[in-house]
Amino acid sequence: MDMDMDMSGGGVPWLDQPVMLHSSRQDKCKLSGAQCAYRNNHWRYWYQADHVYALNTVYFCCAVIAIFAISNILVKICPDWLKRTRVWRTMTSVSRYMSYRGYQFPMLKYWSPSLGVTMLGVVGAILFLAMTLGPKPYYWPTDASYGSSPPIATRAGWMALALLPFVLSGLSVKANMISVLTSIPHEKLQIFHHWTSYAMFLLALIHTFPFIIYHIDKGDMVKQWKTSLVYWTGIGAIIPQAYLTIMSLPFIRNRFYEFFKATHMIAAVVFIVFFFLHCDFRLSSWDYFIASGIIYFLCLSFSQVRTYLMHGIHTATLELLPSGLARVSVPTVIKWTPGQHVFVRFLTPDLHLLTAHPFTISSVYRDPDQAGKAPELAFYIKPRRGVTARLAALAAKQTGITKKILIEGPYGGVSTHHMSQFDTILVIAGGSGGGFSLAMVDEALRVSGLHTGEDESGQESRRRLQVVFSTRDTPMADWYIDEIESRLSQSTTLPGSDNGFETSVSVHITSKPDLTRSTSTLDSEKGTAGKLPPTDITTTGSFSLNIYRNARPDIPGLVARTVAMAHANPMPNGKKQRIGVLVCGPASMLHDTRNAAALAQKRTFGGEIEELYLHSESFA
Repeated sequence: MDMDMDMSGGGVPWLDQPVMLHSSRQDKCKLSGAQCAYRNNHWRYWYQADHVYALNTVYFCCAVIAIFAISNILVKICPDWLKRTRVWRTMTSVSRYMSYRGYQFPMLKYWSPSLGVTMLGVVGAILFLAMTLGPKPYYWPTDASYGSSPPIATRAGWMALALLPFVLSGLSVKANMISVLTSIPHEKLQIFHHWTSYAMFLLALIHTFPFIIYHIDKGDMVKQWKTSLVYWTGIGAIIPQAYLTIMSLPFIRNRFYEFFKATHMIAAVVFIVFFFLHCDFRLSSWDYFIASGIIYFLCLSFSQVRTYLMHGIHTATLELLPSGLARVSVPTVIKWTPGQHVFVRFLTPDLHLLTAHPFTISSVYRDPDQAGKAPELAFYIKPRRGVTARLAALAAKQTGITKKILIEGPYGGVSTHHMSQFDTILVIAGGSGGGFSLAMVDEALRVSGLHTGEDESGQESRRRLQVVFSTRDTPMADWYIDEIESRLSQSTTLPGSDNGFETSVSVHITSKPDLTRSTSTLDSEKGTAGKLPPTDITTTGSFSLNIYRNARPDIPGLVARTVAMAHANPMPNGKKQRIGVLVCGPASMLHDTRNAAALAQKRTFGGEIEELYLHSESFA
């Protein structure tokens, strides 16, 4: 943001003197009356540009947050009878359809965000484009000296600055105020963090290049480059911003995840420092830095106090399983709900000390007074690169090796209230997401044990639990079968005659034992998946177990059949069923489940079932 006023008076570099919180808005136009009126137009006036463009950007972002916050409050306070009305059911079905429905672009290996998220992004893009490209002119006319700041650069700069509190504080931190207000977990907000960061970078470029063009046309670009600190601080800000933006692109971030995790904070600090100096307290620019700093440090302080003072240092025990997974167990005083995840920082004397990694909790919290021992967090980790490969190597060298860790969280998850409301629970998992499914099964059985018996009508309440697990590896399938059989067999010890569920388990092994992984994947893509009958069927008094070989689960058909069965078998009291779909696995599995759940919303809209709720977990 170049200046149309003289704020000289000191020789101290970087900031003009005397340093103030806000620069002056006093303006004396020395042009003709018509030229002053042109310059002072609402959409062109430099001395009010922060109010016109920055505040409108803030208002838009706050309005979006307010809409979701109000919706969250209504969901929590509205009585159950209102939620059963057709109007409420229609609104819920439409909103969930938009929240679940996504699109796939096979050529790019890209799965889009949900329809609702995409539409919100389009609305934001239209707003920013309208405010950037709508007002005219882009450059000042040459009939008078209107100022050295091209109008398009001025408005783009203020909109970029207005996004800073949301990019830095509202969407980047895990314990953030937006999640508190809207109940949208931080990992679901990451897409908005990325998009607002991209918008901020694009606006920064639109802010930068008009100045370069203006001074090249004026013939003093070399002089500005050699003498103007504004240019140097601008370059100092836009280089780390470009690094952060480019490295955060999905196909780059996934490839260099460990390196980006370790360096992005350093780049962010450099960006903020130079951006702060570049703004040089013009108008109300520092207000946005103050707001960003206060919100960021409040959120960061909350998470750090919880991590270091309330949770403290934990001791994790590592074990490498025959399945190839690494099991991490941590006795703790932390409380959690099923499906939640935590960020684990391993206290090692290397680069991994700088990063915290997300892992989904694969165990159920049990009250220590009833269990007789401290609750134990458990994670099942699929070794890949970086810290997970290092953990697997340590566990392979020494069984039961321990490491000191810090735990931040927990975040996300499904509440016990939700779990107790579902009449049918469908758990879908793939690969290392099997740990997530085991925790969900444990919680479903625990909640069922607390509620087994008759409903308020005096009739026996009977619910359904269906578990579907898919993996390429036979050792992984063997491990999962042992774990799920153990849990379901022991569940008969819960109160009541059985576990309260009609339970079925399907395990899909997607590769042939004598084929390579690439060949097996190719066969599945050609359509052999799902056509072979189950080769192993085990049925006991409490559950059935089906094992499918060289077959991927048909997720759309699975969800559709679950809904049809729920419709055909209402609860004994006559109420329509509520269905919970819980999924954790690779991106393709999450995409297919989201779309199947979206299409099933029309069954809710049609009144065939009471509700279909989807919880998807990205971390495994």
